[in-house]
Amino acid sequence: MLPFLYLLLLLISALFFGKVAEKLGQTAIVGNILGGIVAGPLLIALLGLMPFSGLDQVTRDLHPENVEEKVFFLMDFAIVMLMFASGLEMRVKDFIASFNTGILTASLGVIVPFTLGFVCSYLYLGDIMVSLYVGAALSITAVALSITTLIQMDAIHTRFGMTIVNAAIVDDIIGIIMLSVLLSVSQTGNFPNPFMVGGMVVLAVVFVALSLYVMPGLFKKVYTGVHDMRISENVGFTILIAGLMAVVAHLIGLHLMIGAFLGGMAVRSSLNQRARKALERWAFGFFGPVFFAWVGFSITFSGLAISAFLPMILLIAFVGKLLGSGLGARLSGLSWSESSLVGIGMNGKAAVELILAAVALRAGIIDRDLYSAVVIMAATLAITTPLLLRSLSRYYLRRGWLGMQSHF
Repeated sequence: MLPFLYLLLLLISALFFGKVAEKLGQTAIVGNILGGIVAGPLLIALLGLMPFSGLDQVTRDLHPENVEEKVFFLMDFAIVMLMFASGLEMRVKDFIASFNTGILTASLGVIVPFTLGFVCSYLYLGDIMVSLYVGAALSITAVALSITTLIQMDAIHTRFGMTIVNAAIVDDIIGIIMLSVLLSVSQTGNFPNPFMVGGMVVLAVVFVALSLYVMPGLFKKVYTGVHDMRISENVGFTILIAGLMAVVAHLIGLHLMIGAFLGGMAVRSSLNQRARKALERWAFGFFGPVFFAWVGFSITFSGLAISAFLPMILLIAFVGKLLGSGLGARLSGLSWSESSLVGIGMNGKAAVELILAAVALRAGIIDRDLYSAVVIMAATLAITTPLLLRSLSRYYLRRGWLGMQSHF
C-alpha cells in the first residue's frame, strides 16, 4: 500500500507544479522537480514540526532511503520508458550526422569539470578517493533531463540540440567507465586492468554502432512480420523491445537508459503514428513527471550539504561544463551563441549522477553528508539548466543569433 501512496504523492505534486511552471513560461521539468521537493524534504520538515507522536513513523517512512527500497524498480523503468520515447523523437541519420561534434564536446566537457572538481575537492577535503569521485560526479550530464528539455522546447533537431544529445550519450558512457574504475580502486586498492577498461569501451562502441546501422533494418523486418497486431499489442511489443535493448546495454556495462534511447531511435521508422503517440503520452505524461519528481524527493539536508562545500561544487560543475562543453562545441564548428547553449545544456544532472552517488555511498567511498551534497548539487542544476537554456535561447532568437531552424 505504501509504495502506491508514494507514487500518488509524487505524481500529484509533479503534475501540479509542472503545470504551474508551464503557465510561467518554463519547462514542465522544473515544476516536476520542485513538486518532488515539496512532496519530500519540505513535507518531511513540516511533519517534523507538528506535535503529534503518531507522525514520527510517517516521517521515517517518507525518508528517501526508506522510500527508495520500495520504488527503485519503478524509477528504473521510468528512466527506460522516458529515454525510449525520447529516442523515438530522434532520426538515426540526424544523430549520426552530428556525432563528430558530440565526441569533442563530450570529451572536453568531461576533462575540464573532472580536473577542477578533483583539484578543488582534494584541497578542501584532502582525500584522493573522495576527490576522484567528486570529479566524476561533476563531469557527467543527465541524458534524460537534457533530451526531455530539448523536446519540450521543440529544439531537439537544432544544431545545438543535436550536439547536446550526442555529447550527453558519450558523456554517460565515459561516466559509467569512471564509475567502474572508482569501484575497482575502492574495493581492491588498485586500478582495473587496462584490457578490461578497453574491452568495455570496445563493447560500448560496437553496441552503439549496431544500434545505429543494423538494428533499424532488423526491426523493420520484425514489424513487417507482425503487421497484423492491434495497436495495444503493438505498443506492448515495442515496450518489450525497449526493455531488451536496456538489458543488453546493462549486460555490457552501460546504463539501462542508453540502450533504451538507442532502441527508440532504431525502432522509430518501424512504428506507425498511433503507436508512437501512445508511447509518448505514457512516457512524458506519467513516467517523466514521476522520475523528475523523484530527483527532488531524494534531497536531504545535512553536513556538507549545508557547508561551503556545496556552493563550491555547484560553481565548479556549472563553470566546468560551460567552458569545457562550450569550447568543444565551438571547436566543432558551432557559433558562439550555439556553443554557449551547448555548455549550459550539458549542465543538466539527474539520473546517472544519483546512481553514481548511491553506488559510491554503498561502496563506502563517500559518507551520507557528501552524498547529500552531491544530490542537492544535481537537483539544483536539474532545475536551473532548463530555466537558463530556455531563457538564453529566446534571447538569442530575439537578437538573431540563432538560425531559423530553431522553433521554441
